[in-house]
Amino acid sequence: MASNLRKHQRVQWNYAGNQAEGKIVEKFTQRVTITIKGTDVTRNATADEPSYLIRQDDGDEVLKSGDELSAV
Repeated sequence: MASNLRKHQRVQWNYAGNQAEGKIVEKFTQRVTITIKGTDVTRNATADEPSYLIRQDDGDEVLKSGDELSAV
């Protein structure tokens, strides 16, 4: 499922016992490091197991592995 997600698609994931939502901004198919709020976040993405930069409705961004996400 995760490799079928696409840019601009809404997704959700578990966060602190709740569901968080956002929209995919970018898909990564190789190792990526992004600085979010002063902290480097790294994911070891591959073509078979991509990672996604997601913008939440409040404007915050998160970097998630595809297996953490589901389509809304």
